[in-house]
Amino acid sequence: MSFVRGVAVRLLAGVVMAACVVGFSQNGFANTGTKESLFQDIEKLVRQAKDKRANLFAPDAFGDAMASYQEALDDFNRGKNLKGIRKDLKKAEVYLNRAMEVSVTAELTFKTLMKAREDAAAVDANQHSVKLANQANSTFNRAVKSLEGGDVDEAREYADKAEILYREAELDTIKKSYLSKTREKVAVYEDLGRRNNAPKTFSKAARLLDLAEKELDRNRYNNAEALALVKQAEYELAHTDYIHTRVGKLIEAEYSFEDVIINMEMQLVKIGEGLGIELMFDRGVSGATWQILDAVQGMKGDAEAKDREIALLKSKIAGLETKVASLSKLEKDLIARKREAEDALKSQKEAQRLNDQKIKRIRDAFTPDEGKVLMDGENIIIRLYGLSFSSGKAVIDYKYFGLLAKVRDTFKEFPDCNVIIEGHTDSLGSEKVNKRLSKERADSVRHYLIANSLVTDKQIVAVGYGESKPVASNKTSEGRASNRRIDVVIIPNRG
Repeated sequence: MSFVRGVAVRLLAGVVMAACVVGFSQNGFANTGTKESLFQDIEKLVRQAKDKRANLFAPDAFGDAMASYQEALDDFNRGKNLKGIRKDLKKAEVYLNRAMEVSVTAELTFKTLMKAREDAAAVDANQHSVKLANQANSTFNRAVKSLEGGDVDEAREYADKAEILYREAELDTIKKSYLSKTREKVAVYEDLGRRNNAPKTFSKAARLLDLAEKELDRNRYNNAEALALVKQAEYELAHTDYIHTRVGKLIEAEYSFEDVIINMEMQLVKIGEGLGIELMFDRGVSGATWQILDAVQGMKGDAEAKDREIALLKSKIAGLETKVASLSKLEKDLIARKREAEDALKSQKEAQRLNDQKIKRIRDAFTPDEGKVLMDGENIIIRLYGLSFSSGKAVIDYKYFGLLAKVRDTFKEFPDCNVIIEGHTDSLGSEKVNKRLSKERADSVRHYLIANSLVTDKQIVAVGYGESKPVASNKTSEGRASNRRIDVVIIPNRG
């Protein structure tokens, strides 16, 4: 009997111990095997909330979520009961969902405010316009607080005020960053008074700077024009410095006006000698300049012709070098190879003739006012002088559809070609704005051509180069007009 009782006691103890183990692992205390399953969903939710900028737009809810998350994590690390940990994680989930809901509303409500805030940050207004930036940040925080509290009207009211403050901070920073340094340079020449040897150029620089400041005051939310004026003023000041110094040296050397003109002509004569041409100055420097340009274009064409001639000669030499002894078998083989070379050369010439005809048809399609067709190796460049956009815009006027239709028809000459639409601007305006505008204009042309031709969107791309690839001087209106252009680059498929 005692033996049976002992066995029963041992069995009962085993059952109790097993039950304790099961309970311990299922709803008892934390262990390392459950951490990933417990926290992976909430950690994913945290990342989603940060992507939606919930920590910025709903700081209270996001903060409460992170506090609950941290409390759950601390309890887990201490090995506390899983029930309490799950409760904290559930609270964190609720707070995060609430924070993301607020963020969605904030993205719509604060759209223009966030743009102003980003623009102010881009010029580092927090460092250079501390007072205005602090006021803007404080008002922004009030707008966020009101929106998170559910008062959308009050949030919009604070948002409008914060947007104005950010724009004022941005404007103040721009004036300090651009105008103050330039003003210091202007002051140097103002102190010279009549001793300034370049008063006209200096006057132009000072006038441009005044216009820049007036433009900033007039249009504080779009300073591209003002920045362009500051850039021009900086250039004219540098020009003033050069002329002032140069004239001073000429005066010291007692140079006459005739000496100055002759010296200028001699600089061009050196270029003419290098090109092997005799420059004529009876029409002034401009006439000599056109002589130089014509000579350079002629040399370029001659060089291309020489390259083609050399390539042909190399091909013939290669054929001749294969001739060996007069063995009948080898001789027959050489004759066969010669015929193959001749046939290949004939095919190449025919292909070149057909390609030249295609290029001619493309050139004939455009009038000088519409565009110019250039060659870059095997690529064809259509420079659309006749396509213009309104200032600061990228919308194609319907009157240019006929010109773009001609561009579209050129693609038929080269089936399966690839096309690059290049947008270019002059140097007026900021480099960043010019690059964006040139890309938008190139995109507009790309979209039109995709919609109205057989070229697919995979065959045609758009690139904005801004002011980085001028074809003429940006110092004259004619040069700037030439630089504001769309280039259509056709890359034939030679496969």
